Amino acid sequence: MSHGQPLSFLASCVVFLLPALALAQTADQVVLIPGSALKAPGGRFRGQVTTESPTEVKLTLGANVQTVPVDQIVTIIYAGMPAKMTQAESRENAGALGEAAELYKQSAVEAAAKPLIVQFAQFSQARLIADLALADPARVNDAITLLETFTKANGTSRHIIPSLELLARLQLVKGSTDATGKTIDALAKYPIAADRAAVLRARVLAKKGDHAAAITEFEKLIASASDGSAKKREGQLARAESLAALKKYDEARQALEKVIEVTPAEDYVAQSAAYNTLGDCLRSAGMPKEALFAYLHTDVLYSKDKEQHPRALAQIAQLWKILKREDRAEETLDRLKQEYPQSPYLSAAGGAK
Repeated sequence: MSHGQPLSFLASCVVFLLPALALAQTADQVVLIPGSALKAPGGRFRGQVTTESPTEVKLTLGANVQTVPVDQIVTIIYAGMPAKMTQAESRENAGALGEAAELYKQSAVEAAAKPLIVQFAQFSQARLIADLALADPARVNDAITLLETFTKANGTSRHIIPSLELLARLQLVKGSTDATGKTIDALAKYPIAADRAAVLRARVLAKKGDHAAAITEFEKLIASASDGSAKKREGQLARAESLAALKKYDEARQALEKVIEVTPAEDYVAQSAAYNTLGDCLRSAGMPKEALFAYLHTDVLYSKDKEQHPRALAQIAQLWKILKREDRAEETLDRLKQEYPQSPYLSAAGGAK
């Protein structure tokens, strides 16, 4: 065999592979949730995303059209995303949410000619500012403004439902129950969001202090939900929170332990809220050591939750003092100051300056 033959063979392989390589570099990728009912090589569909709606995404690959329900999607990796968007995702994964939000903002400007990428970047920016606002009240108004702007301009986006839900949560944190009600009304217009809207309506009742009425609504939700569903878990958690507010600690504790048992470990939002509320119950019942362990679960396992984590740290600092461990209390308080310098929990933990 001459030296020219292998080179000719390699050249023909390169020519054959070029279209496939180009496709891999230019295709959008719709990444599916683990265990998705849809099956795709590597857990993702590749093609060109043509349309997105609050309920589904459509993409094409040649003559084929694939429809993917939004609730089966982890994320979409768009071809032609600005480099800053990749940087933003990296900084977000590293926990640098403020930096990531700014990079998403810049990505939206750079991708101005690609509306789906712009929507993704703008929503990601608003989502991260909202996460920061849950730990820093000074950011709440900025987060609300970003979400209000996004929801008004992107009513048909696949991000509209989580945007409205986030907006309602922040409005509730702020105490704007009338505004929250209007946002919930907008959310309820999307049939697939009816359950979320119902839970939020009951939470508004709890925010107003009408825990008995809230419990009635939560019990209706729980009864109508299938076993193991997110709707049932959220209804049980919210009901337990209202039971604790009514000082029905034993009943609340049993409900919370059930929520913790049936909730997937990766659902850090539900788990952290459940452990913190369990800690509240145990502390109020005169069981400081048991309460401490409950809060430590949030600290050690679910610190990703920027709403519940500072709450847990404040309680841990207080409980270490009660248990005569001033050294551990100061250590925890220093962490709270460092990680959440604007947190409203600082004062309660003894960290007000």
